[in-house]
Amino acid sequence: MKPWLLLWCCIAWSGCGGPAQPPAPAPEAPPARGASNVPAASAVPADSEPVFHLATAQVNLPRVKLWIGAREIVSEVCVTVPQIATGLMHRPSIGPEETMLFVFGSARERSFYMKNVPFDIDVAYIDPDGVIQEIVRLKANDAKGVPSRSSRIQFVLEAAPDYLTRNGFGPGTLIATDRGDLARTLGPMAQLQ
Repeated sequence: MKPWLLLWCCIAWSGCGGPAQPPAPAPEAPPARGASNVPAASAVPADSEPVFHLATAQVNLPRVKLWIGAREIVSEVCVTVPQIATGLMHRPSIGPEETMLFVFGSARERSFYMKNVPFDIDVAYIDPDGVIQEIVRLKANDAKGVPSRSSRIQFVLEAAPDYLTRNGFGPGTLIATDRGDLARTLGPMAQLQ
């Protein structure tokens, strides 16, 4: 295949350009990491269900400085389909001060579950303004999704159990980057809506 044709196919597939035609639908997010509009497993035969997550733990994810209230932290950040789909899967544990931020391109109800995650975590569902709306506990290896109560969730922060409450972070706490608000600085990087 000619290199220019391969490049054009990659650009057209990713939705980053190409000729002026209706864009192809973006890949659906897996239910494991936050899209609530994916068909239930029973609606799609298991052998035909797409797999978006990696078969091994993610390493060397990008990191971002966050301000949570008055405290600065460094968090791993997931913006691509495989990063979001995999999250903390296949890791043996999460450190007491480790966090992972999931970035979506728009606000909607989110639902996360714990497939291939052998430890409990706390999840903060965050609106487009960077405000924590709720915190929920997800149980190790529980494949049942825990949806957000709000349909205005654009970011999700995962942390060790009690990390958020131990540091005084709860509903109403503002989260921003060192360069400004989450939606403006991180939202444009998102591959999933």
